[in-house]
Amino acid sequence: MSQTWSQCLNTLKDTIPLSQYSVWVQPLTALENKEQLSLLAPTAKIKDYVSKHLKPQIKSAVRQHNKNLTISIGVVTPTNTTIKQHSTPLFEDYTFDNLVLGSANQMAYGATKQIAENIKASPYNPFIIYGGSGLGKTHLMQAAGHLAKAKNPNLKVLYVPLMDFVRNITSSLRHKTIENIKLFYQSADLLLVDDIHLIAGKEKSQEEFFHIFNFLFNGQKQIIFTCDQPPKNIISLENRLKTRFSQGLNLQLTPPELEMRAAILLKKSHTEKININLTEDLALFIAGHITSNVRDLEGALLKLKAFVDFSRIDQLTLSKEVVETALGDLIQPRITNVDVNDIQKEVSKHYALTISDLSSKSRKQHTVLARQMAIYICHELSALSLNKIGKQFGNRDHSTVIHAIKKINEKMLISTEIKNDYDVIKLKLANL
Repeated sequence: MSQTWSQCLNTLKDTIPLSQYSVWVQPLTALENKEQLSLLAPTAKIKDYVSKHLKPQIKSAVRQHNKNLTISIGVVTPTNTTIKQHSTPLFEDYTFDNLVLGSANQMAYGATKQIAENIKASPYNPFIIYGGSGLGKTHLMQAAGHLAKAKNPNLKVLYVPLMDFVRNITSSLRHKTIENIKLFYQSADLLLVDDIHLIAGKEKSQEEFFHIFNFLFNGQKQIIFTCDQPPKNIISLENRLKTRFSQGLNLQLTPPELEMRAAILLKKSHTEKININLTEDLALFIAGHITSNVRDLEGALLKLKAFVDFSRIDQLTLSKEVVETALGDLIQPRITNVDVNDIQKEVSKHYALTISDLSSKSRKQHTVLARQMAIYICHELSALSLNKIGKQFGNRDHSTVIHAIKKINEKMLISTEIKNDYDVIKLKLANL
């Protein structure tokens, strides 16, 4: 990578939203000579977005680190170069470039990448990524494999789902080839094991894995596992394995936050497999209703793609109504009886006011709009009567509350901006 671009990435990570950085900036590769920094995007969509929306920030970052360089933005030209594989297959898409960053995975991402870049000298061994299903554990682990092989093509990377390991052990015992299987796993420079918790209760597999683990660990070979819980909590796992698993670095992945879920939807919508014209507003709308994990987000995108393809809908007219029809009960409203204090907090934050402004006697247009919006959402989502809502906003009477509800209804019919304000605030409340 260009040294200047490497410095610019650190600057850009601090100056633009993490979701934008992950989707649009991180996939860029850079070529540098004495006069020019050439940024190459993997797709035309990414190139067009960066050129239109992020070029000023990129220019500013480059000027900070090298004032002599001009910038060009293009699309990478595919080549037929291949590297001989010396390891078990990894999923092509599970790379760091295809990973969306957010607070849910940033620490695990940093640790995984550091390990992959220093595969023979990392202090984090073994490294265990744990968390619920569909959060990206396998993606992170395999990304380490891809990066490690890219830096050293002769490195032997072995990836195995735990149940495949168990079947290999069972078969080798039946055919008396257990030593061959052990030698195969012990030949790894980087061993990646998915769902290590499934080894619990399988005594012979635990015994053989213990010996393989010790051999690799003592030979300073890197080991990375995924797990659905901290290893110390796994029932029916031998204490000697618990001890060895816990001596390394154990990091948790949590469900992605709203902005990260939207960024994941945007990134995956631009892949060759999906390729639908999803806007940021629609991504936020879907992300506000699907809060569980990355796998469910992917399922929603595939369902939307199928609806668009089979209904022969023009992608340029993709709208909230189309999404609601396509995804059905996946995006039905789920929030009721929200606390008034939460509503006031989110509304005041959205309009850059204080909570006390909403109860004040101010007649400034911006404050009035925010106050009416808060009253409208309270009427929709809280269990309070009109009189009680009025008391929460400076002891206003029920007629003022009715007026506020009427005004917001009217404004949302004629103003896209106010309708968007309403949608965004509701999304925030749905994800409290």
